[in-house]
Amino acid sequence: MKARDVCLALLRFAIGWHFLYEGLWKLMQQDGWSCVSYLGAAQGPLAPVFKWMATQGWIVATGNWAVQLGLVAIGLSLVSGVLARVAALFGIALMAMFYCCQPPEPFAAAISGADGRFFLLERNAIEAMGLAMIAVTPCWHGLLRTLLPGAFVLAVFGGCFWAHCRANGFKKVEAVTSATVKVHEFTALAALKAPFAERADVGGVEISRLALGGDLIAGHSHARDLIWTDEFMLRYNSGATLGRTVRYCLHCGIDTVFAEPGFLAPMMAESARLKFFANCAGAGDAALAAKGGAKSVYLRPETADALAKKGDAAGLKALFAALKAVSLPAGIGAEDVNTVRFCVANGIVPDYWVLAFHSLDYPAARMAARCNNIWCLDPEAAAAYMKTRPEPWVAIRCLAGGAIAPDVAYKFAKEHGATASAIDLLDYRIVETVNGIMKRKEAPKAGRTAGNGKEARK
Repeated sequence: MKARDVCLALLRFAIGWHFLYEGLWKLMQQDGWSCVSYLGAAQGPLAPVFKWMATQGWIVATGNWAVQLGLVAIGLSLVSGVLARVAALFGIALMAMFYCCQPPEPFAAAISGADGRFFLLERNAIEAMGLAMIAVTPCWHGLLRTLLPGAFVLAVFGGCFWAHCRANGFKKVEAVTSATVKVHEFTALAALKAPFAERADVGGVEISRLALGGDLIAGHSHARDLIWTDEFMLRYNSGATLGRTVRYCLHCGIDTVFAEPGFLAPMMAESARLKFFANCAGAGDAALAAKGGAKSVYLRPETADALAKKGDAAGLKALFAALKAVSLPAGIGAEDVNTVRFCVANGIVPDYWVLAFHSLDYPAARMAARCNNIWCLDPEAAAAYMKTRPEPWVAIRCLAGGAIAPDVAYKFAKEHGATASAIDLLDYRIVETVNGIMKRKEAPKAGRTAGNGKEARK
C-alpha cells in the first residue's frame, strides 16, 4: 500500500471517528439533543432562514434525528470503508449547512462559541475539503485491506467510548455541539415543557405576563457587599450572551423586556418580535426609545421617587409630559408605593405603573437596617393600595437582588394583583424559570409563605 493510500485512510478514520462520536454523544443525551439553539444562533447572510427554521417544530424535530443518525451513519461508513465515498458526499452537505448557518468573517462577526477567529475558511470548510478528497479517491482496496483496518479502528473507538461512558456516564454537559463547533447552552431548549402562554395588556400593548427585567443586563446586581458583581453582570450580558438571552426568551414565550434605552438597538437587532419598554430618565431617553422602535416608555423609578420625596409635583409632571410627547404609551416607575400615592394625589396618572414588589421571605429582609436588596417594605399594604387603582401595574425587583427564586417571585406578584412581572433572568435560567412556573400552575395551591412586613421582621 502506497504512502498516499495510508494517509488517505488515516484521514478517513479521523473524520469518521469525529462524526461517529458526535452522533453517539447526541443520541446518549437523556434530555434529548436539539439543533434548535444552533439554528437560533445563526449568523451571516442566511441567518433569517435558519432562525425561521428554529421556530418550526417539524423542521427542528426532523433536523434533530437527521443530524444525529446522519452523523452516526456517515461515521460508521467512513471508518469501515463501506460506501465511504457516498458517505463523504453526505458529510460535505452537512458541513455546508453548518458553514452557511454560522459562517466565519467577513460573513459574520464571529462564530458563536468558537475558540478562535477565522476568515473565509474555518473547521467545517476544512473538514469538507478532507471529505472531498475521500469522495474522489477510491477507498476500497479489497476485503482484508479495507475492512480489517476499519474493524480495528471501530474496536478501539468502542473501547474508548465505553470507558468514557463508564467514567462520566455521558451526563448532560453545558454545551451543545454541531459536528465541529460548540454552542454553550446550560439547559437545552428541548427541555422546555411548554412556552409561557399567559398574556396581559399593559398600556394598550399586549405582552407576555412574564417579562425580562433589565437590571442584570445593565450591570445592576444589587448584591450588597459583593462590589465586583455589577461589572461581572455587565460584562457577562454583552455580545453573544445578550443575543442568546433574547432568543431564549422568545423561544420560551417571553416577548417583552423592561430595560434602559441603551440596550434597545442590540436587543431589537436580534429580533423585531421583541417588545421593548424603555426605562427613561428624561426626554432624551424617551426620544431615543421612540426612534429605536420601543413599544412604550416609563419614568425611571429612582427619578420618580426622588421627585416625590422632595414633593416636587411640578417637576414630576414636566418629566412625565416629556415622556408622553413621544406618542407612546407612558408609565411611571417607583420603588416606593408612596410615589404612586403622590402621583395620584397630584393628578399625574400614567397608562400603567412599574412598581418594586417582592415578598419578605428571605433572610436579609429581617435585618433592622434596610440594604440594597430590600425595596418593598410592606408588600401586603402595597398590593392593597394597587388594587384600588384601575391602571395596570408591572412588578419589578421581584427577586430582591437574587434572594428569591424566579418562579416563586412570579407566583407571589401574580397572586397579589400584578398585571405582569419583569424578572431579571440570566440566559441559562430562562428554561428552568418557565418550566418552574408551569409546574407551579399544575401543582395544588399551597398556603402562603410570605406575610407582610411586620410578620417577616418578627
